[in-house]
Amino acid sequence: MKWTGLNELREAYLSFFEEKGHLRLGSFPLIPPADDKSLLLINSGMAPMKKWFLGQAVPPRKRVTTCQKCIRTPDIENVGITARHGCFFEMLGNFSFGDYFKIEATAWAWEFFTKVLEIPAELLYISVYEEDDEAFDIWTQKLGIDPTHMVRFGKADNFWEHGSGPCGPCSEIYFDRGPAKGCGDPNCKVGCECDRFIEVWNLVFSQFDSDGAGTYTRLEHPNIDTGMGLERLACVMQGVDNLFEVDTVRNILNHVCKIAGVDYGKVHKTDVSVRVITDHIRATTFMVADGVLPGNAGRGYVLRRLLRRAARHGRLLGIDRPFLTELIDTVITENGGAYPELVEHKDYIKKVIGNEEASFYATIDQGMNLLTALMERLNTEGVKELPGDEVFKLHDTFGFPLDLTKEIAEENGFTVDEAGFRKALQVQKDTARADYNAKAGSSWNEDLFAALEVSATEFVGYESLTCEGKVIAVASEGRLVEDVANDDEPRTVLVVLDKTGFYAESGGQVADRGVLEGDGVKLKVTDCKKNAKGLYIHTCTLEEGVLHNGMTLTAKVCTKNRMATARNHTAAHLLQAALRKVLGDHVHQAGQLVSAKEVRFDFTHFSAMTAEELAEVEKLVNEEIFAAAAVTTRVMPIAEAKELGAMALFGEKYGEVVRVVDVPEFSREFCGGTHVTNTAQIGCLRIVSESSVAAGVRRIEAVTGTGVLALLDKKDEQLKATAETLKAGNLNEVPARAAAMVEEFKATTAELNALKAKLAADKAKNLFDNAVDVSGVAVYAAFCEDTSAEDARSMVEKARDSHADSVLVLCAQQGEKISLVVGVGADAAKKGLAAGKLVRDIAAVAGGKGGGRPDIAMAGLKDADKVQAALDAAAGIVGAAL
Repeated sequence: MKWTGLNELREAYLSFFEEKGHLRLGSFPLIPPADDKSLLLINSGMAPMKKWFLGQAVPPRKRVTTCQKCIRTPDIENVGITARHGCFFEMLGNFSFGDYFKIEATAWAWEFFTKVLEIPAELLYISVYEEDDEAFDIWTQKLGIDPTHMVRFGKADNFWEHGSGPCGPCSEIYFDRGPAKGCGDPNCKVGCECDRFIEVWNLVFSQFDSDGAGTYTRLEHPNIDTGMGLERLACVMQGVDNLFEVDTVRNILNHVCKIAGVDYGKVHKTDVSVRVITDHIRATTFMVADGVLPGNAGRGYVLRRLLRRAARHGRLLGIDRPFLTELIDTVITENGGAYPELVEHKDYIKKVIGNEEASFYATIDQGMNLLTALMERLNTEGVKELPGDEVFKLHDTFGFPLDLTKEIAEENGFTVDEAGFRKALQVQKDTARADYNAKAGSSWNEDLFAALEVSATEFVGYESLTCEGKVIAVASEGRLVEDVANDDEPRTVLVVLDKTGFYAESGGQVADRGVLEGDGVKLKVTDCKKNAKGLYIHTCTLEEGVLHNGMTLTAKVCTKNRMATARNHTAAHLLQAALRKVLGDHVHQAGQLVSAKEVRFDFTHFSAMTAEELAEVEKLVNEEIFAAAAVTTRVMPIAEAKELGAMALFGEKYGEVVRVVDVPEFSREFCGGTHVTNTAQIGCLRIVSESSVAAGVRRIEAVTGTGVLALLDKKDEQLKATAETLKAGNLNEVPARAAAMVEEFKATTAELNALKAKLAADKAKNLFDNAVDVSGVAVYAAFCEDTSAEDARSMVEKARDSHADSVLVLCAQQGEKISLVVGVGADAAKKGLAAGKLVRDIAAVAGGKGGGRPDIAMAGLKDADKVQAALDAAAGIVGAAL
């Protein structure tokens, strides 16, 4: 066997199985298929192929081979502590979906190891399930394996099963690393816990269908599922002890050491941090390339946790700046040939990781200081558990994931009150929810209606904006009532109808507005919500008459308001589609507010959009509007909707039947909101603003239809007011008049600066009239009223440059702001004087702080009554420094 690089091993494996009639597929993304809720991230070679193994979908070919990128996170805390653990790895696999079985799988595995890689047969050992005589005979009789190199293990080791469904025995191939890597026991053999025999390849023979209760039925068409860790195979072929020594990974590790200025393999604590960073930057680079963004839940939380753990270990190595983006280049260099998405999304990956690291760096020092102080205080009190509320503060204010705090605590001999942390987290959620409901001003409480034994309200608002509905419940002043009278002044009431056309607030779309009328009663509807029982609760102002429970009312939705809201909702769909075309497929809806007035759309993106990007998005949306495309809505099974490529909202739980809104060849989304029937009804769209909402989330605010006209009217009024202020004859003269005024302002500013400079020069000439000699250094200290800090600095610089043996101490006051400037001439500096230290000591007399360069420094003074005392102390402080 000869040394072979990891990238060469990957290609050798895939090419070998291509020659055996397998279809080579690229790695599936780390994000599981949308309908697989069992995994946060892909963690094995077969995980993306579940449907094929279960017969739920037809594979592209019965023989498939892949090298699958994988993430496993159950033992993140152990990554780095030992060299065995890693979050990211690649899994080689060859798969048969009802085609070949044990004979071919075993023969090809043996051929690849002994013929292609030329691993000596005497170094390979085979394990089989204890009852799988068929596999044992194939290995020994058909392939000629020495029976002394065969081992039988029980169900726990050599039988793959996960609940009900396909399962079966497996065979594992081990590599003997030699007695030097063993435990020294004469009976050391395969299965020993020492490092001599390592499992390299697992061949799973899925030949049974389990009912989950112990009954196994033979499959008519058994499957093959094999898995071999690429990094582990590389360890064998390169003769190294662990994945961090493998060529491609070692190159990343070496880059970490270069940045940190450390040597690997000399200090255990240093090695731990180097391994943490090496593994985590590999994992996070691949995760971001596949569309994972940092967040506080799910995959986003895993990504954030890994990045912040890596950043913290950088600090432990003495790296005092953001550095992770520098490592991305090496990760891509080592892996880009096999994973072109890394190269394609290089800039995007750097921005996402760079932004997250910068965000963490902005608070890590303050958070670490707080945590350190907390542990020191608890130590003195003899307490070894960090309180949950304090840990939550670190999480909420300084961005410390719970797991990171636990890790730091453990390093210092502390545990964490996790129950207290989760309680504080829940309190925050409850408070936020209560605050939201209070600010919503709805005055309704769905609990009032929870006990009603009535059917859900029938919603007919997609088809009709006017309908008759029977009142089935009324509430006023926080309680259910049978009747409510106007009493000559409007009253707020909550009305539940058995049928309504009013859209209830949902999915970011506000509720309809309108009226309820009948039998001398008139109610103005200002809001509508749907409770858990499906009752539509209308918040109303009773304007006329007496409302009775049980009466029939005509529900009239305001057509103008509904149409304006529909324009904005359809526009939101067009916005998302256009954003994905301009910015990339990483864009997903992160929230929205659709009303008659505007559309506010939040989306995942890592940086502010450029003016060109905004213009392109607006252009694409308006082109689709002007194309007068039909907007259709259809209700269909969720599986059919997904097959059509309809976009679903992340984190949203849908039923078996969904409503899909479709703008042909442009946008297709799951949506229960109200929409126009043709894009031309939107009129046009104008983006008003683009801003940041949170890390990795941006917001666009836009208007459509009559909202655009209102915006134009507003801008026209602003332009007229500007013309009047500039004394322009008409609007067309505004640009020229504004340009002329700017030039006038520049000329006036230049003239003023020249006068200030002359004044400063004149003052500088006289600065040394009252200088004090301190051991051959001329020290001048003075106070200047109505002088800015900038002017004082200019004066000191001019005087310093003309008097090399001087120290100048100038205090300047402008309004309530008092500044101190200290300058040190070149000759004075040679005597050991530094402006930065002098300004700190002098400012301290008046309660100030500051700093700067050796030749000039500045400080702010807080205590005006001690300014003169500070100036008087200057000569003595200079003398003490000589």
